Amino acid sequence: MTPEPASWPVLGPPYRTVLKPYGRALVELARQRPEIVCLSGDLTRQCEIDLFQAEFGDRFIHAGMAEANMIGVAGALARSGLIPFVHTFGVFATRRPLDQIINAVAYPHLPVRIVGFMPGVSSPGGPSHQAIEDVALMRALPGMTIVDVADATQTAQVVAAIADVPGPVYLRLKRGEIPVIFPDDHPFSLERAQVLADGTPGTIGGGETTGGGETTGAAGTTGAAGTAGAGVSRGAGESEGGGETEGGRETAGGGVTGGRAETSGGGVSTGGGVSNGAGVSNGGGVSGVSGGASVSSGTSARGGSGTAGIAGGLGLAPSPVSGSDVAFLVSGMMVASALAAARVLRTAGIATVVVNVPVIKPLDTATILAVAATAQTVITAENHSIIGGLGSAVAETLAEAALPRPLTRVGLRDTYPEPAQSAPYLFTRYGLTTQHLIDAAWSALHRPGTPPRSPTLPADEGEYAPV
Repeated sequence: MTPEPASWPVLGPPYRTVLKPYGRALVELARQRPEIVCLSGDLTRQCEIDLFQAEFGDRFIHAGMAEANMIGVAGALARSGLIPFVHTFGVFATRRPLDQIINAVAYPHLPVRIVGFMPGVSSPGGPSHQAIEDVALMRALPGMTIVDVADATQTAQVVAAIADVPGPVYLRLKRGEIPVIFPDDHPFSLERAQVLADGTPGTIGGGETTGGGETTGAAGTTGAAGTAGAGVSRGAGESEGGGETEGGRETAGGGVTGGRAETSGGGVSTGGGVSNGAGVSNGGGVSGVSGGASVSSGTSARGGSGTAGIAGGLGLAPSPVSGSDVAFLVSGMMVASALAAARVLRTAGIATVVVNVPVIKPLDTATILAVAATAQTVITAENHSIIGGLGSAVAETLAEAALPRPLTRVGLRDTYPEPAQSAPYLFTRYGLTTQHLIDAAWSALHRPGTPPRSPTLPADEGEYAPV
């Protein structure tokens, strides 16, 4: 199997945006798979599935504002040999019909794909519309796969990738104009998290491009589902508005790759001394993650000697990261902000790695541990409550492996967010901006003085810049 490179390339901000990458990918998959059926909870246009309704009206079910019943119908369709994709906003897809998801879908382990739009505080609509606990709810259900993609490229690819996953899937999607962060040949995987930047100050992912409007692959991607030329947006309106054009150049997206088989962290053994280079050492008293080999980074966690030991104990090749001061482990809408924060931190001489974690359950614990083992501190960031989501999953992973690394969780802190006129205001209000990530890293490393400031990235119409 082809080994993973040191890091996966990303495009540079401001990012071009495309309209309805999910809707196009679902239509293309439905052309190939007659067992695909589509259900709408009275948010057809808002969830991009007006495209499906127009082409496959006989496979489209409008369930109305009756989400609990819609989930029950989806369960029945799955029992009949079909693969139902259920659509509404994330809060209505998970919180309102939770009992039906458990009894009609999760417990019988049926292949229902629940697609929730407007995650976290991307909606300014207040607690009734803000899905800040959807990942936590779904994560608690046995056998539920949870995916939180970062951009239009991954969105186009994920549709085909989840079609044949055994059991239920919850897919979390941004609504509206979707940025293109990854090039069209990005190898999306349901098994592996992906390192997007190495630990060298001033570099990012090896494939960064500058500028926004002319980046390759930005004119829409087909991904694994082969979607046809997602139109480039030309305005600030929602994806269903009139700003959509059909003239975007079609590109052939990269195929979905499975990556190496996931390990469950079962390579953990006792007796391995672990040192983080900062005076914290377990001697032999902590369950080692090195498979019996002493893991040490010398005087700095940025050294590479610990990498092979950790990776060897986990049954992996050496970590793609030689060592870093800060490891950002992020998902969904926070990927762009983490990449921006990493650029600023590197200019201050702080070695920073960004890991995209699109699959929150089952979590790629092997990559998480390999990256964390070579970092001085770990920071998770999610557009979700810090309780029960990605941050909790990473904390559990580090604790169960007895890997002593400081962990900072960036996300909503046990509060219901307020309504507002814009999502950027809410990201600022609740600590989800690029600057908040920079500040968190600066504080975690105990750096003196004032943290560097994140520059404001200009974005033209049809472009996206992280908050």
